[in-house]
Amino acid sequence: MAKELSVEVITRLQLILEIFTQHASNLEAKLQIKLAELKYELPRAKEKVKLAKRGEQPGFHGLGAYEADVYYEEINRRIHKLSEKLEEIKYKKIRANIQRRVEGIPIISLAGYTNAGKTTLFNALTSSNSEVSPQMFTTLSTKRRITRIDGKPVYVSDTVGFIKNVPTLLISSFMSTLMEIAEADLILLVMDAAEPIETLREKLDASLSILRQIGVTSTPIILVLNKMDIAPSTNIEIAKRELGQSYPVIGISAKRGDNIDELHRLISRFLNSFVAFRASLAYSDETKRLVQQTYLRGRVIDLQYQDSTIEIEAEAPLVVAEKIRRLTNPSGFRIIRRDSQQ
Repeated sequence: MAKELSVEVITRLQLILEIFTQHASNLEAKLQIKLAELKYELPRAKEKVKLAKRGEQPGFHGLGAYEADVYYEEINRRIHKLSEKLEEIKYKKIRANIQRRVEGIPIISLAGYTNAGKTTLFNALTSSNSEVSPQMFTTLSTKRRITRIDGKPVYVSDTVGFIKNVPTLLISSFMSTLMEIAEADLILLVMDAAEPIETLREKLDASLSILRQIGVTSTPIILVLNKMDIAPSTNIEIAKRELGQSYPVIGISAKRGDNIDELHRLISRFLNSFVAFRASLAYSDETKRLVQQTYLRGRVIDLQYQDSTIEIEAEAPLVVAEKIRRLTNPSGFRIIRRDSQQ
């Protein structure tokens, strides 16, 4: 076919990898792309080795059977080496996530089909200016920022977009990136609401399938219908009617800012690692340190300095609230509300 058309003919996976290569901006993304390329080549090299050994083709790339064997082993060796490097990156991410768990700050991950507006929403939530492009797969490596939702500190991450019938090879090669989604406390599944409703259904099914493949089973999901500034209102109405029983659904325009405040309030309902409390604390260096931690890692609603005590009302991660409780007597600490999913 290549001879007949006078152009190079490539597979769908090769096309995706070529697009990935154009947008790879950091070491992790480049390693993951190279690993996928080598895994793609491995079974083909194995088959060519067999043919070379049986003498059914004149050598392999001009090489004999022995050289073909060496080439196959070289691919295996490079796959192993790249996998080790990516495991090191994955281990560092796991340690960083453990530290965030210790801090008690939730992680919100933006997921969804490519070109749905995830990066635009990331910028809207975090006041960032990450590159936004109409091209596919402009985000290959994870971006993460700390911001405040309803006054509470959270990490927001933006990662690679999904596609329909994503090859298993890509999922395995990009697992160190996709694990950012799998380990999140809350997933915002972003959809392009301007597309026909049938397309929306297909892309939602594809996105949910990928989430299941990477191990997302019980993580809460909010379905965010983006681009409502150009979308038919019927799309959002139908989505809310059909999907509202399974997922919370909200229509927004990340570009124009429509309903972003409402999205903040909806997200806040799912930040169940925060505890609202009132406490009466005696003056001490430890008290001052914990009040500072509450400002940094939670939301101080009211703070009053009395003659011998500090009266505080706040929302904070459970780990911070527990430290404050230990500094007070039983009557000096009262939980107002423990956030939970509604």
